[in-house]
Amino acid sequence: MRPLRILAVSDAVEPSLDSALLRERFGPLDLLVGCGDLPTSYLEGLVTRLNLPAVGVPGNHDPDAFDVPGMVNIDGLLQRAAGVAVLGLGGSRRYKSDGRHQYTEGEMGVRVAALLPLLLLRRVRYGRGVDVVVTHSPPRGVHDGLDLPHVGFAAFHRLLKAARPRLLLHGHTAFNRNLDTGESTLLSTHVINVNPFRIVELETES
Repeated sequence: MRPLRILAVSDAVEPSLDSALLRERFGPLDLLVGCGDLPTSYLEGLVTRLNLPAVGVPGNHDPDAFDVPGMVNIDGLLQRAAGVAVLGLGGSRRYKSDGRHQYTEGEMGVRVAALLPLLLLRRVRYGRGVDVVVTHSPPRGVHDGLDLPHVGFAAFHRLLKAARPRLLLHGHTAFNRNLDTGESTLLSTHVINVNPFRIVELETES
């Protein structure tokens, strides 16, 4: 059985994806994931061209209402998509008092804590709390930056420790593709910076 193939996008419009030949270029795709800070029209265009299950979370520059036709907003929710359990947590560190989709470390900690009972129950029942975590910001100390808006969340470490997801996809921070892979392992989770897009393969579990 072939792996699940995910097209994940974030932060910057990629002109090469504005094509009716995406399937020919990338081969089979199963799931579209948005990691935040992209125009609604861009995401809607991808949804229309690919006709795939699609999930996403808002970034710190997205409007108050993250509403993309054909894409399920999974911010703070656990959903099943393309045969895998997917959990979303959007937003960045709070750097403006009135900033939308912005959270202090404590506020994100509360959001994570609210999900832990369900995730721990699922971990007991299924061996892991969730398969894929989709965030805008990275975990603290993994692909994050030094300036406040781009510092990651320590709360995500607790999330990964409790739920043991196979994959965490995030955007928000830039990296040099010529020097960095944008991929790390945190606990047992494969963490990938998808900015501006990545094709990610997830092996199917028996």
